[in-house]
Amino acid sequence: MRKVRQRPARTLPVAILDVLLAGVAAIRALARRVVGLLPARRSDRVVASVIVVAALATVIGTGFLVVTLLRTPDQFAPLGVVPPPSAEIEVDPGDGTDGASGSATPPASSPLPPSPTPPGNGTRSRPERSASPSPAPPPTLAARYATEDVTLLNYTASVTITNPGPAPASGWRLVITLPRTTQSVAAVDGAQASREGATWTFVPNQSTSRVPARGSVQVRFRVDGALIDGEPTACTINNRPCEA
Repeated sequence: MRKVRQRPARTLPVAILDVLLAGVAAIRALARRVVGLLPARRSDRVVASVIVVAALATVIGTGFLVVTLLRTPDQFAPLGVVPPPSAEIEVDPGDGTDGASGSATPPASSPLPPSPTPPGNGTRSRPERSASPSPAPPPTLAARYATEDVTLLNYTASVTITNPGPAPASGWRLVITLPRTTQSVAAVDGAQASREGATWTFVPNQSTSRVPARGSVQVRFRVDGALIDGEPTACTINNRPCEA
């Protein structure tokens, strides 16, 4: 047995457009007959064609204007279908007594008598402890990038990480972004490198893990595949831009 698909009900704008399109088709058929009955003069045919085009444009414009005016932010309900009324649920507030007579509020308990104060020579005030000083923030590191030993297919770069603070700093994170993923970093000295696409992350090794106070450490590496436009597009040290 073949299943018959039931067409969805048309909305009011769609029904109006269907009527207008049917009228346009009828006007076009009538216009063709009128043009065929006219004499073979070219000027008369042109005038008749202009009149027909103007009539068609008027009908189509009126139709779209009517549909636009009828449109609302909410979609129309299909023709012939009445939306079901919203069901309202009546809630019985109840009296809170659950069928029992008398008040449902429990009797208030009598306040407890205050506990007697133990004998003594008076209250003793505890000495206030002084707040421990907060630890000093770690010093802000700076980095300076430089390009060295440029050849045809690669170049050598160095990044000098400086600690301007009065205390040594431990741990840093250098991030360099190359312009293309086809470039690679090799011969890294003073750090350990990891890659994610065109972004390379350098973390300190045993020799550069501690940056002395008012001192610096250096990271050197080679960039391969840098024939044209091989300079890094970004350089940061602990999310701070490097200096050129």
